[in-house]
Amino acid sequence: MNWILRANLKRKKARLALTVAGIAVGVATLFALLSFSAGISTALERELDGLGAHVLVLPIGCPYSLTLSLMQGADTIEYISEDSLPGFRAVDNVEIAAPVVVGRAKVNGTLTPVYGSDIQTAILKNWNLASFDGAVVGSKAAADLGLSVGDTVNVSLYAPIAVPVIKILPVSGGRDDTFVFLPLEDAQRVLGLQGKLAAVLVRTADVSRVSETRTQLGHMAGVQAIPPNEVFDTLVGILATVRQTMILIAGIAIAVGVFTTMNTMIMSVQERRRDIGLLRAVGATRREVFNLFLTESIVVSAIGGVVGLGIGYLATLMLPRASGMGLDAPPQYSLAFVGICLLVAIAVGAVSAVYPAMMAARIQPIRALREL
Repeated sequence: MNWILRANLKRKKARLALTVAGIAVGVATLFALLSFSAGISTALERELDGLGAHVLVLPIGCPYSLTLSLMQGADTIEYISEDSLPGFRAVDNVEIAAPVVVGRAKVNGTLTPVYGSDIQTAILKNWNLASFDGAVVGSKAAADLGLSVGDTVNVSLYAPIAVPVIKILPVSGGRDDTFVFLPLEDAQRVLGLQGKLAAVLVRTADVSRVSETRTQLGHMAGVQAIPPNEVFDTLVGILATVRQTMILIAGIAIAVGVFTTMNTMIMSVQERRRDIGLLRAVGATRREVFNLFLTESIVVSAIGGVVGLGIGYLATLMLPRASGMGLDAPPQYSLAFVGICLLVAIAVGAVSAVYPAMMAARIQPIRALREL
């Protein structure tokens, strides 16, 4: 039967190509969706982990947009009074309370995200610094600006400053690679935020008491306290809504592939009635005829699945890698995604072939041979 299958696949090359294309579109959409979704989730988790905090103390406002602004280095309109910092540090179980301001300023003439803090941020991020008395530059920012340790950076927006580069950070793959970190007072002066903080990053001494510490911090005036994992769960939930819409689109494309394949197989049965009659006349059973058409459909769908994986992979390489949240989110590839896409393609072939294969198996050999 294998030679019959190969011969049939070669008979209508244009039709075969269109059927493969229909399946490939759905599989490519699904593969790209899975890869980008995984990439965005990984990027978001990496950025939140990179904060190094157990609790984020934020000004009153939408905690999720404020957290994204913090991770992106974007300006906000809500701030915490710097006078509140001693109160945060006095809360029981608070080990580190690192003040943060963020914004964009000109660094050596180039608009760059600026992150202001103190030595406690260096401890949170494991920078191994004895003091924070100069600029700590992310790997990408250093490469873009041509900086190395010992150079002087000129930062300006509302006020100009000049500080030496004391450390170039190793590549992290996250947004820290794009920041220029400055001592808090310098960053506040440059950004015009004297006496203001965008956030306070809190690390607790006893992780098991994070919830209790969060409650105490949240009761302080003018602030809210949010654990990073809560922010992550909520943002992932928002992404899930978008992902469901994309899955619906992929499902429509796959459904089109089902009907395209079914139509192709029905036409193939009608065109090959005499061939089927000959097969039955020389001893082929109904099951063998059924399996022949089922196998043919599955093979075509599997080819479409492989082609779709290739198209989907190329699409993930060419499409922008930044998520709607402004995070650098390269797609994440997995053998599980490959398996899911191939299983979907094979399922399309199997479902599409059932009715046409049953039609073929029911053809009476005598009636088919009369058409010769």
